[in-house]
Amino acid sequence: MNFYADLKELGYLWFYTMLAVAVLYWYIEHVKENAGQLMYWRGRKDGWDLHRRMTSNKVKTDEVFDYDKD
Repeated sequence: MNFYADLKELGYLWFYTMLAVAVLYWYIEHVKENAGQLMYWRGRKDGWDLHRRMTSNKVKTDEVFDYDKD
């Protein structure tokens, strides 16, 4: 092989390596974003469930301890 062919192969190797690194970086960022969104909405659901349970418990305790109601 000659010097030009070696440089050409090295260029292809460099290009495909950088392409693979870019695709891997994009995939990792995509997974991180999806995980962030998933945790955000799961946290919203947990907060809503907590609020619903607290208001439900308050209504139940108000009914039990309503001394004015006879």
